[in-house]
Amino acid sequence: MGRTRSAVVDAVRDHSGAFTADELAAAVPTVHVATVYRTLGLLEEIGALRHVHLSHGPAIYERAAHDDVRHVVCERCGRHVAVPSVVFDSARRRLIDEFGFVLDGSHFAIVGRCVTCNDDDGATEHR
Repeated sequence: MGRTRSAVVDAVRDHSGAFTADELAAAVPTVHVATVYRTLGLLEEIGALRHVHLSHGPAIYERAAHDDVRHVVCERCGRHVAVPSVVFDSARRRLIDEFGFVLDGSHFAIVGRCVTCNDDDGATEHR
């Protein structure tokens, strides 16, 4: 592996949580952004990383070991939270039983509103 890809891999290793490609590129300013994207793609291909689309913004990358989480994102303020995937177990079972559909849910976030933004609209129901 070349020095530039090694620098990208080291920057990935240094991130403890999720990150965008642009955040990673900022951490390795001597590496061209195209190389960052290509290296992230290779890390996904070998199963070390996965990316998740949170909504209208850029995808986030996280270690594939975090496969036990799914993401929810507020459509208003953009706040996102990683939640244990078991939260969706009943929906997953119902989709299989009633519709013959297997839910993955790892590539896209579930979009809704956080409690704060929901309260700002004067809504009283949170469920």
